[in-house]
Amino acid sequence: MKRTDHTTAGSGLRGVVAACLSPRRSGEPNVDLAALLEIIDFLCAAHVDGIVLFGSTGEFVHFEAADRARALSLAVRRSHCPVYANVSHANLDAALALTDEAASAGAAGVLLMPPVYFRYDQETVCQYFLDFLRAAGALLDAYLYNIPQFATPIALDTAVALIGSGYCGIKDSSGDAEYFHRLVEACGSSGACLVTGSELLYGQFRAVGATGVVSGIASAVPELVVAYDRALAAADQTAASRLRACIAEFIAWFEEFPTPMIVREAAKLRGLPAGDPAAPLGPALSVRLEEFRAWFPAWWKGVQAVS
Repeated sequence: MKRTDHTTAGSGLRGVVAACLSPRRSGEPNVDLAALLEIIDFLCAAHVDGIVLFGSTGEFVHFEAADRARALSLAVRRSHCPVYANVSHANLDAALALTDEAASAGAAGVLLMPPVYFRYDQETVCQYFLDFLRAAGALLDAYLYNIPQFATPIALDTAVALIGSGYCGIKDSSGDAEYFHRLVEACGSSGACLVTGSELLYGQFRAVGATGVVSGIASAVPELVVAYDRALAAADQTAASRLRACIAEFIAWFEEFPTPMIVREAAKLRGLPAGDPAAPLGPALSVRLEEFRAWFPAWWKGVQAVS
């Protein structure tokens, strides 16, 4: 299959790219497609620059490949901004099949982690990515996805070599400032995209060459992250500082809970059909969740006043 024509393909991962939630109906294992499309509409209305489906915030590990492909096809047709697909999987063949589906749907690109769950050495990681690129590189833009919290880390030398081999860039969610700064040269010299998964580090990284942020919290409060990005672009340090402080307050709650529990709850508090969590919370976190639900409305009202 040839690379598909898409009006947004080739623009690259830039600006605020929302990592979309994957809603489910209670008691069902599949994506609630109608609810997903409502969230897509919400994100587009907030003027995000792109959307990633089935990333970590989208809990891709919970869904069958066919379910992910069906949801992607509908989301691409619905969205008014570029849609990217995380095609990460435990095995290469499944990742390639998902990539073929993403190309058929007209996605703007795909993100790929090292094979999930088991840990691999760097030679194996590198070979995995090279084999993927050899098989799927002609279909659409492919980006490395480094998230050491959930998969084998992509070492710096591995990332640099792979970017030089044809990957269009990297999403780094490590939060490692030294790692990110050392990637700036590699991506800058090749024109590759370099995005962070850390909203709190985005200002620092943008100043040295980051092209954007793939934001999990933007799935619930996209206006806040978009306003922060625009303040940084305008060099409005006063506004950027206020907005970053709001982001930090939300992130403090986020870090207390399993990913993406707080994003889902915030989305539901805003009236979005974000669905149920994958697993129930224990007693202590259940109490904290009630405290978050009580905290969020007034906090959000304050955010709207400063953004």
